[in-house]
Amino acid sequence: MSEFERFLAQLPAAEAARGRDVFRPARVERGELMVRAGDRPDRVGFVERGLFRLYATDPAGTERTMGFRAEGELVCAYSAALRKEASQLTIEALEPAELMVAPRSGYDAMVAANPGWQRLVARLTEELYLRVEQRQSELLLTDATARYRQFLADHGALANRLTQRQIASYVGVTPEALSRIRGRLISINDDRPETAYGREHDDDARDGNRSSRPRSGPATAHPAGEATG
Repeated sequence: MSEFERFLAQLPAAEAARGRDVFRPARVERGELMVRAGDRPDRVGFVERGLFRLYATDPAGTERTMGFRAEGELVCAYSAALRKEASQLTIEALEPAELMVAPRSGYDAMVAANPGWQRLVARLTEELYLRVEQRQSELLLTDATARYRQFLADHGALANRLTQRQIASYVGVTPEALSRIRGRLISINDDRPETAYGREHDDDARDGNRSSRPRSGPATAHPAGEATG
């Protein structure tokens, strides 16, 4: 069963069928942007395969990673879509991704007309609110070591799919500072597996030392099977 079908299994059969009508397969290549800061988001995506990074850029030009979305999760600039405003976030594909994508208008109409979807979206919205509140508390009230520990607790399964720069951006430190934090944690936890602190991403050899910045040209989610050029 696909990730999307597992997601739809939470709904009554008729409402799940409506979801299959509204969502369509799409593909996003690695480095492409599903949403660019300043865009008015008009799509809702569900991740079948792949990994996305949500980030904002501060006035100094520094990228601040706010979160990640992987298999089995919805990915969209949610608050901007709710307010019908331009997004403050950029959503970048960190891996080639396969999605199920719905136009925002069709998605909203489906949710409005189906109680099962309303309950599901209400639960997902509550979970997102709690996640955002926790993230804000981490950034305001905890130090970098605590934030890195929390990253491992929340996203440990993703650690080896991310580069050190990407993890450091999420923790809110430089890659060099992250290396020092991990080194200290490893030294006082020698009995723990090395992977617990992500030695695999000590450098960016995994992705060829490529720049972490996205492709400069405009990018869209392409219908599955269509050329991306």
